[in-house]
Parts: sequence; C-alpha cells; structure tokens
Amino acid sequence: MCDGEELTRLRSYLDQQLKPLQSVVGRLANRLQRRLLAKQNRAWSFDLEEGVLDTARLTRVIVDPLSALSFKQEEDMPFKDTVVSLLLDNSGSMRGRPIMVAALCADILARTLERCGVKVEILGFTTRAWKGGRAKEDWLAAGRPPQPGRLNDLRHVVYKSADAPWRRARKNLGLMMREGLLKENIDGEALMWAHERLLPRAEQRRILMVISDGAPVDDSTLSANPGNYLERHLRGVIHWIETHSPVELIAIGIGHDVTRYYKRAVTITDAEQLGGAMTEKLAELFDEKAPEAKHAPRSPREARAMARA
Repeated sequence: MCDGEELTRLRSYLDQQLKPLQSVVGRLANRLQRRLLAKQNRAWSFDLEEGVLDTARLTRVIVDPLSALSFKQEEDMPFKDTVVSLLLDNSGSMRGRPIMVAALCADILARTLERCGVKVEILGFTTRAWKGGRAKEDWLAAGRPPQPGRLNDLRHVVYKSADAPWRRARKNLGLMMREGLLKENIDGEALMWAHERLLPRAEQRRILMVISDGAPVDDSTLSANPGNYLERHLRGVIHWIETHSPVELIAIGIGHDVTRYYKRAVTITDAEQLGGAMTEKLAELFDEKAPEAKHAPRSPREARAMARA
C-alpha cells in the first residue's frame, strides 16, 4: 500500500502535527503503566529468614536482643497473560485531527502496554473504493439481483501485529495520513475480523477495543439493501461477541453515541479526549476481575454463522 520512503515521510508528518498532544497522552499512559505494574508486583511476605530487612520489626531486636532478625520478600501477584487489540475506524469522516489523535494514542498505548508485558495489536478498517468496487460491478453485470448484500470491497489493515515489537511497527501508523486511504466503514465485518484474529491467541485474557466516530455506512450497499442492513449486522455481531465469546469487548465513540450498540462503551465529544478515555477504560478493565471463560466457537466459520443468525 505504501513504499518505505513515503511511510517514513508520513510518520514524520504525524509526529510533527501531534507534538503538543504527545506530553498529555504520555502522562496518561505513564499513569496506566504505574497501575498495571502495581498490580503485577505489590504483595509482601513477612517473617522470613532471608530477603529485605524488615525495619518495622527492629523494635523486637531492641526488646529481645536474642530475637532473630526479620526479613520480608515481595511476591508476584497473579496477573493474567493479556493481549489487547485496538481496532481503529479508518473511514473518511475520521479525516484530519481525529485520525491523527487516534494514531498517536494507539502508538503511545502500544509502547506503554508492551513495557508492562501486555501484547498489543493495532488494526484499521475501511473500504477499497467509494460507492462500491468490484463487488458492485459484478452485481451490475449480473442484472442487479435483489438483496445483494455488501456491494463494496473491504480493506482491513494490520498496522501492528500482536507479536511484533513496537519499534518495528511504529512507522506503519503513518499510513493513516496517506491521502485516499480513508473511505467507507463497514463495522460489523471488521469487528468479526479483529475478533477472529484474537480467538486462536494463547493469552488467558483477550481484549478488543473499537474506536469509531459513526454508524456503519457504505452508500452502494445501503442503496440496494434495507436502510438498516449494515447496522443490523453490526448489532448481531456485537451481541454474539458479548454473550458467547471469551473476548472482552469495549468501544469508544468520537462524537457518536456507541452506547446504543455496546454494553461497555464511552462517548467523547472531541478527539482530544481520546487518550484519556482509552487509558481510563483499559485501566478499569485491568482493575476488574477477568470474566469467566465463555464457550468459544469451534471455528471462524461457526463464529460468522452465529453472528449472522
């Protein structure tokens, strides 16, 4: 989609545009890091024969000189192996400041969580064309049969895979600044795609965070199907994931009320609030006890079939 030289230029442009915001999001990310590290290593065992000298118990030595010194040792708290997938809306309505802020927040959060031992995947979704692509051409050539379904070609982008280190993938986020990338948004299938990428992961806890600024829209699809076609599909996918999947789903809407779709969601009015919303929601999830594992689908095909149903 983009050669290395252009990618370097786009990443540099992104960094320049977001310098004023970097310190704010950075502080929020550091706060999240402190909370996560505190959860991973914050318990102590006392009255040990070796370890760190427990100064709080030195009074016993003064009272009874024959009493042995007391030591303490910090213990590792149980912290579930976790992977977080950030699914970013790459539609045309995100053009400008919103997509820049989304790219920066994803970048800084990925770096922060990686330092805490949490793997992060950064994904984007849009379409290949405006108002239909090859799918629409095939439909027209077939004589416009009724209820054709989706009439545009999907474009799903992996900016950073969960197993790739941040330093190797940071340039990829500059791709969001490329002219012509941001087009339509078909959220339901993008959600299924991101969900299916998480299902086979070995981590004990899998979190999917969706960031979007509107309801699913594709003109060519909606003009040949019922007006709520894409929205109905999105609701079905969300309901299935929330009730049947082991993946924890959370959404952030930028100027769009996503609480109408998702049980766990927050709506912000300005893209500048995104960094705070992302860090706070992730912190809330990590503070909660991980939910009991639900029945996972036997295969991605079963997942799609159940979502459609």
